[in-house]
Amino acid sequence: MRAEPPDDTPASERRRFLRFWPWLVLALAVVPAVWHVVDFPNDTDPEFPQVERPTFSRRPPPAYRLAEPGDTIDRIAIYVSAIAVVFSIGSLARAPGNRRLWLAALILSLAAFWHGATPGPTFDGWHGLGWRAMFDTAAPRALRLELASASLVGLALIAGILFKERARWRDLWGEARSRRVALLLVVAAVLVALRQVEVPGVEPVGYWPRWAFVWGMIAFDLALVQLLPPLPARRRPLRAAAWTAATAGFWFALTVGGIWVTLYHRPIDRFRAIVPGRIFISAMPTEWGLDVIQRRHHIKTIINLFPEDTPFQSARHPAELRFAQTHGIRYVGSPADLASSNAFLDRTLELAQDPNAWPILVHCHGCMDRTPAWWGIYRFVVQGDPLNDILRDIERHRGYRPKSSVTLLYNRVLPRCAPEHYRQDPTAARLVAWAHGAHDPDEALIEAGTGVANPGTAPRVGSGEGRDGRVPNLTQMRRSLQYKQALRDRPHPEPATPR
Repeated sequence: MRAEPPDDTPASERRRFLRFWPWLVLALAVVPAVWHVVDFPNDTDPEFPQVERPTFSRRPPPAYRLAEPGDTIDRIAIYVSAIAVVFSIGSLARAPGNRRLWLAALILSLAAFWHGATPGPTFDGWHGLGWRAMFDTAAPRALRLELASASLVGLALIAGILFKERARWRDLWGEARSRRVALLLVVAAVLVALRQVEVPGVEPVGYWPRWAFVWGMIAFDLALVQLLPPLPARRRPLRAAAWTAATAGFWFALTVGGIWVTLYHRPIDRFRAIVPGRIFISAMPTEWGLDVIQRRHHIKTIINLFPEDTPFQSARHPAELRFAQTHGIRYVGSPADLASSNAFLDRTLELAQDPNAWPILVHCHGCMDRTPAWWGIYRFVVQGDPLNDILRDIERHRGYRPKSSVTLLYNRVLPRCAPEHYRQDPTAARLVAWAHGAHDPDEALIEAGTGVANPGTAPRVGSGEGRDGRVPNLTQMRRSLQYKQALRDRPHPEPATPR
């Protein structure tokens, strides 16, 4: 018997495409996850290109940043789960024969959406608003009851729907197989369940479970797409356009609401506790973010590592000063006084060890350069941690290797602040070797006691810091080239002519 030739007609190719296109989409969603755990950045820092910048983590630093609660992966989870909510709501009105099943899909989609919008664990020990908070004894009883009630109602509704549809189970499963969504639904269920599983020793922590949740919701969306009830055969273009716009608008509003809920889990960008209950770091806070963390942690001291007496003052700075004055918070600012940076560093380290100053919020503008560098100095000098671990945690926090200026800064300040620990740390000698041939432009100025003095600046320190409260800056050499140019070109008043 002769074998029939393969069917290469356009209709056959279309059938093959319809069969495999969901899996192609799912495979494409896996590519960025794999890429970010194998692609190690190796570019040079243009400010100090002579300085070597090795990676201290097992995986590329961007992967650790992506794995943080509420970061990019969790944001994608909000997007794709919101799509499932929109599909389910839109199909409830257009599928009278399967409304109960679409109601079950809506309940599952809303549960997934809330899970994506309430990422955990939080960075400051707060109980959060996610489903797991119902088991947290530190969470308010009212919140635990609300979450438990919502979960029980949802489970009861789904159980009731399955019970009422028990006579159709075989037919429904056969229909799912014929429409090629049965395997997608199984894969979606397995992947979403894997979100709750962390494999010990696999880095970055939380990276693959968060991606598994995203892939599971994408698989669920793809299944819903193929199960959507057909649109009317004749539909006016204007009505179709209005329906599409309304659907997109609802998805957008739902996504914005999910992101807004996420902000309660991290009210200030890059906010985290480095010593629980004592020291927190963050980017430049908003007034709303300050209010949220003040109600949670009762901050007593704010240390701003960015010199705000410059053309690059943050627009949020005046509101922060007002907040500190209103709530009786000691505010320690950092003017651009290069010659006194060592004094400022010593002062901040003293405050970090003063129980009367706790809790302390330490921040700059982005919590990407100055604040992580200060965090590393604190860990090395006060806590005695090894440099290798410090640099590893800094690059994971940043999602990128520390700037070359951090190497120069540590080579300059660590031998002075902790000489014995510095001599015994094996990474310290490597930092010196990695910076071989690089000129530290601020070292000579600090030793000579010269630099921009910032004359005539307004008082910027709260209670307990003296009358004008000007204290020197910590990391001047870590400014951008544009920042240094601005300081160099600032007009200085001519000295008065003696009479």
